[in-house]
Amino acid sequence: MFRTGVSRRGKVAATVALAAVLAVSAGCSSDGEAEESAAPSVDVQVDESVQALVPTAVRDRGSLRVATMNNYKPYSYTDGSELVGMIPEMATAVAGVMGLTADITAIEFPSILTGLQAQRYDIGMGEYFVREDRLEVADFVTEWSNYNAFVIRQGSEYKPESIDDVCGRAVAILAGSSGVPAMDAGVAKCAEAGEPAPIVSTFPVMSEAVLALTSQRVDAVLTGREVGIALVDDGVPVEASGRVGGGPTATAVARSTETEGLPEAIAAAYAKLIEDGTYASIHEKWKTDYGMIEDPTVYRMGDVPPTYAS
Repeated sequence: MFRTGVSRRGKVAATVALAAVLAVSAGCSSDGEAEESAAPSVDVQVDESVQALVPTAVRDRGSLRVATMNNYKPYSYTDGSELVGMIPEMATAVAGVMGLTADITAIEFPSILTGLQAQRYDIGMGEYFVREDRLEVADFVTEWSNYNAFVIRQGSEYKPESIDDVCGRAVAILAGSSGVPAMDAGVAKCAEAGEPAPIVSTFPVMSEAVLALTSQRVDAVLTGREVGIALVDDGVPVEASGRVGGGPTATAVARSTETEGLPEAIAAAYAKLIEDGTYASIHEKWKTDYGMIEDPTVYRMGDVPPTYAS
C-alpha cells in the first residue's frame, strides 16, 4: 500500500492497493561538482503494475535520473571508483521495479533540490524531512524514518542531549539539512534563556563537518543518527549523543509535465520493494533498518506535512 498526504482541506486524496544510505575519506570531487556513477547491481524484477504508473516521457527514456549526496556514509559515498551505500542500491531497486535503469549523479546536498527544479534530475534521494518550504518546489514520497543526534569526540566532557544544550558551543551542520532549522531553534532558545548563542558552522559535505570535529574546530556535529553509527564502525574516535527531532524522511520528485504521476510510481515501487523484502534487505545491509517504514506516502504542494518531534 501507499498513501497520499492530507490536503489542507482535510481530505485524503487516494489510497492505492498494489498487486504485488558520510565518508571521511572523500571519493567525489572536492569542489562539489556532479559526478555520474554506474548504478550498483541489485536483483529485482519488473512489476508491470508499477511500470504502468511511470510517466510516458520517463518510460520512453528508459532511465530514472537520480541525484543523491556525495561523501555521506552510509547513504552514498565512493569506494575506490564505485558509488556505494544504501541510497545507490535503493535507487537501483526502485528503478528496476519500474522497468528502468538508474542514472545516478552524486552532488552536494544543497544542490539536489535546485537540480530538480532545473529538471536535470527526476528524483532526489537525500532522506528529506518534508517541510512546507520544500513542498513549494518538489513533491515527496516518504520511505524511511530518522532523527538527528550530536556526533562528538570520543571521551568528550560535552555530551549534549537536546537542542537546549547548544548555547555557547560550536556546532557543525550540513547545508540545507534538517540541522539548519534545528540550530535556528537552538539560537532562539539560547536568546530566550539569556545564554550565549551557539557558533554554527555550515558545510556543503558531511566529510568536511566531521573533519572540523576531529580537528577540534567544533564541539559537535548535528546530523542523522546513522552518521555516528557509520563513523564508529569505521574506527573514527567519535560517539553519538542525544536526540533531536525525528520523523519520516522522503525522496524528492521533480515537478514538471514530464514527471506528472511520477510520485505515485515511486511510492508504488517502494511499496513493492517493502512487500518482496528487497527494501528490508538493503536497509539491513547498511544498518539503516532501525528507520524502516511500511506505508510510503505522497506529499504534494498544499498537503499538510508530517509532524516532527522537536
